[in-house]
Amino acid sequence: MFGLEISTLAIIFAALCMGGIAKGVTGIGLPIISIAILVNFLSPTLSIAIVVIPILVTNFWQAVRSRDVLAPVKRFWPTILCFMGSLILATRLLIELNNQVLFAILGGSVVIFSASSLFKPRAQAISPQTERWLGPMAGIAGGFLGGISTIWGPPLMMFLMTLNLKKDDWVRTVGLIWFTGALPLTFSFWANGMLNEQSLPLSVLACIPGMLGILIGEKIRGRINQENFRKVMLILLFLIGVNLMRRAIFA
Repeated sequence: MFGLEISTLAIIFAALCMGGIAKGVTGIGLPIISIAILVNFLSPTLSIAIVVIPILVTNFWQAVRSRDVLAPVKRFWPTILCFMGSLILATRLLIELNNQVLFAILGGSVVIFSASSLFKPRAQAISPQTERWLGPMAGIAGGFLGGISTIWGPPLMMFLMTLNLKKDDWVRTVGLIWFTGALPLTFSFWANGMLNEQSLPLSVLACIPGMLGILIGEKIRGRINQENFRKVMLILLFLIGVNLMRRAIFA
């Protein structure tokens, strides 16, 4: 089926399900976890292509799974506009950057932020005045990084962490922002051929285990209190930073 053995399809199912569970609990983690597993059995290009449609579907699900769908739009529209504009612009610019240096700087910043936040008393949320200028800056930084490396999460996550959002508000907001970023990237993958006759059907079917994992993760999130949720988020952010530094050293 799809030119792959049944055992490989089972691995794809398991990888997407595990990534979906992480995303259901924390709002993030599906591509990071799924791709980390898939690249051991498939080419990096096919691994990335497989998770494209699940990223769209799961982020849309988390964005709209709320009574007040427009609440994140009303609060974060400047961040979203700056993010999408920067992302689209960066994908069109022919800029040659040393990705290892980029990953090292980004990874180091994320590790320092998450570690310092873990080992100090919980800080108060930033003021509305600070949020008004910090949000667009985070959007621009995330969009630029996403456009040149497909990694937009850390700058936006660090900004959202400073707001001390409740866990359901966090997941809904992340789902909306990540969805807006996934749209142009999906079109880019289709235009450059990464999504093709083989990978597109696989990516569509991969939504099934991805959504199954999301539903399991949401059940788990309902049993976690706010402070433990914050700690889980910071630990996951720390691991993302360590992985970025690893890519900088061993890529």
